Amino acid sequence: MGINMEFSAVRSSVYRTLAEAFTYTRAGAGPFGISSADYNEAFDPSLSPQACSLRERAHAQEDQSSIFEELMRFYEFFGLKRDENAEMPDHLGVELEFMHFLTHLESPVADQPDDLASIRRAQHDFLTRHLGRLVKGVHGGLKSQNPQCLELVETTFDFINTELALVKERAQA
Repeated sequence: MGINMEFSAVRSSVYRTLAEAFTYTRAGAGPFGISSADYNEAFDPSLSPQACSLRERAHAQEDQSSIFEELMRFYEFFGLKRDENAEMPDHLGVELEFMHFLTHLESPVADQPDDLASIRRAQHDFLTRHLGRLVKGVHGGLKSQNPQCLELVETTFDFINTELALVKERAQA
């Protein structure tokens, strides 16, 4: 495995870790160790009026149906379907998990330049149209002072900004 594919594997792993950390049932078990109560206070507006939504629609100008439609087109293009009990398609954990999937797809096509370029274009489009906007909204909207929640959001914000710079550089190459 070449250095670029090792880098893709690391990126994919980071996306996976962050996706799990933003999932209520897995948040406490991950490296950020966020308790259920702290998670709800920071990220569940239905339980806490101070909470910051992890849903893209809360941080976008478009209506929910157009966001969902575009997200589902992204997911379905890559053969993914939504389980009826899953988080909504615009949830931060789902969008991070999708980027985990897209970065994971780089390794099998490493020796196929056209396929690799296509996957990287999809990463660029998804980050710039959806995930980047969502993470920026969560970063700006977080009111919790819980150190684990702050660290998770700050880490995610920094990682996504690094990823945005990477995909922009690759798009111009």
